[in-house]
Amino acid sequence: LTTLTSKIFKTHLHLPPSPFALPIIGHYHLLGPLIHRTFHNLSLRYGPLFSLRLGSLQCVVVSSPDLVKEFLSTHELSFISHAQSLAVESITYNASLAFAPYGPYWKFIKKLTMNELLGNRSINNLVSIRTQEYLRLLRFLAKKAESGEAVNLTDEFPKLWNNVILQMIVGNRGLSAECRAVLAEEVVVVVRQATRLLGEVSLCDFFWVCKKLDLGGFVKRIEETHRRFDVLVEKVIREREELRKKEQMEEEEEVKDFLDTLLDVLEDGSAEVEFRACPI
Repeated sequence: LTTLTSKIFKTHLHLPPSPFALPIIGHYHLLGPLIHRTFHNLSLRYGPLFSLRLGSLQCVVVSSPDLVKEFLSTHELSFISHAQSLAVESITYNASLAFAPYGPYWKFIKKLTMNELLGNRSINNLVSIRTQEYLRLLRFLAKKAESGEAVNLTDEFPKLWNNVILQMIVGNRGLSAECRAVLAEEVVVVVRQATRLLGEVSLCDFFWVCKKLDLGGFVKRIEETHRRFDVLVEKVIREREELRKKEQMEEEEEVKDFLDTLLDVLEDGSAEVEFRACPI
């Protein structure tokens, strides 16, 4: 069985060195709870470039800065597309800049993000927002210091980052300070759950039969996080659409944020690729 499995998976592939693989599961048994440490330990033995077979998925692990540059910069187009996990497909609809397959849509969303969200003009326009949030955190820390109370920075820093990112994406229009605080807290919880699922190693991603069995409740957790994420985003989008209609009727001047830009593209219908509401 070992010989047969080896022949099937090594046919026509010139792979880097790898540890001994077991039938069916391949190298899955080698993965520890902290994958990056597992990869580091394997790189010490097999070099900065080695291969692993995780169930039906063949992987190449790169752990050298010079080789990473070769893969992600020099030969970017050859390696930019990769296998999608169950969590990525469900939570992001395969439509995010980080996980979307390379093609016309990925090029379009990258250009839109770089020009409208991460461009110099946008970054410079948001200096006041970042300063405001930094000062808010400093005032909070000073108040806690005066009263001698402990502060959990593990909770406070994500709040800071999410407040800045939220204002970059959805702005302040139509939201009271209380609503923004509630939204920020909900975003922290949902994003934390999504990030954990996106980085979790699951049998469902390597053995197709496990998707039906849902061992460990992984699929159930994905579905729950997907539902919460969709409800949150849908609420923000619907409130913004109503606000945009109201501003048009009252002929108020809009201060656009990234969400407005995405809705403009959706309503205009002149995008270079098919653009639907789900990717927003």
